[in-house]
Amino acid sequence: MASKYKIGLFLNGLCLILCFCILVSFLKYKKEFETSTPLVIVDSGLSINYMQGKNIKVTNHTKTYSFSVTNNTEETIFYHISLENIQSNQEEITYDLKEKNNKLNITKNDFSKDNQYLANFIEIKASETHSYKLTIHEKNKLSLNAEMAIGIQESQEDYFANAILNNNEIKKTPQTKVGEQIATTNEGLIEAKDDHGISYYFRGNVDNNYVSFAGLTWRITKINGDGSIKLVLNDYINTTANFYNGEEEKAVEEKLNFTRANLNKSLEDWYQLKLKEYEKYLISHKYCVGDTIETETEDSKEYTSKNHLARDYAIEFICTSSSYSSRIGLLTAEEVALAGGSVNEKNTDYFLYTPGKETGWWTLTPSSSDNTNVFYFEVNNNGKLQKESLGSYFRGLKPVINLIKKTAVEGTGTSADPYRIKE
Repeated sequence: MASKYKIGLFLNGLCLILCFCILVSFLKYKKEFETSTPLVIVDSGLSINYMQGKNIKVTNHTKTYSFSVTNNTEETIFYHISLENIQSNQEEITYDLKEKNNKLNITKNDFSKDNQYLANFIEIKASETHSYKLTIHEKNKLSLNAEMAIGIQESQEDYFANAILNNNEIKKTPQTKVGEQIATTNEGLIEAKDDHGISYYFRGNVDNNYVSFAGLTWRITKINGDGSIKLVLNDYINTTANFYNGEEEKAVEEKLNFTRANLNKSLEDWYQLKLKEYEKYLISHKYCVGDTIETETEDSKEYTSKNHLARDYAIEFICTSSSYSSRIGLLTAEEVALAGGSVNEKNTDYFLYTPGKETGWWTLTPSSSDNTNVFYFEVNNNGKLQKESLGSYFRGLKPVINLIKKTAVEGTGTSADPYRIKE
């Protein structure tokens, strides 16, 4: 009898626990459902259908939100996707943003608080519908509360991206094959995808991408997909640097860590000296290291960019390797190729060529490594991409920065009338 009584108590207790768990799950579902009510908003010709509502709430797990955008007008519209009223315990949030018909396919991108745009300058034609899935990934006990915002691209003509787009004809494809051929004529502003969405890059002997900023002359390389503007210094800084000294005891993996590289220290020092007081205009942006291994033997490794730039010519802005975020960095070898450079021949007729130099300048991109050394891409003093330069060599530095999206400018971008920031 006693044992039956104990079993009965145990079963009753188990039922109570199960009922409690079901109740908690139901209340949690009910609360989530109540805050995830579908919402349709019509704004300036766009119908935006938030399948789970506009509110983003993620706690300690990965979560996906679905939404669609329809153009109800008879004209092409540009719109943006962003988050507003962000509250989070993480400085960086990793997300995927994928469109059903592959118009956008952003994977594992870092979204930081000082950059609220998930994607920008998205083109939608008359009567067209774009369907999306936004996945926020769990990361170090992530807690995120925000509100999704989709709307017409801002019309302020003096915003930098708008000024560039208004001053240039947008082209879908370049005149010459990127990577395989050099670009020696002005091929203009070309549309492409990057980790943030739709971007636009300059290629060839461009004469209207000059920027005067911080008392220095820069060249625009691209409008990033988030609407920020990537600039590269027109000249070298006043020091040469290497990635690492000839320390054989350091592992190759450590030498590949750009944030610890000698030249990164040189860039940071130069930033403090020349750009620190202008920091309000600069965004901490993603830099792609390019350290994904393509082929490997016992004694050597070749990284993806070597084949992409020298064999396959599969060159794009999408980052498929490790990356880091900073307010200053270097161009990748892929970005040099997109601007008009090539491993196949010299080029003294594109905007990245810097005349009168005795040495080349470093890109961020590794080409290969052996058991003790890493070899990088550099741009020779004749404008050619060199694919096997030892990381301990001293070369010139052309810093890269990214201006915030809401930068108002004046000027036309020529050398005589460069773009200038309006206070």
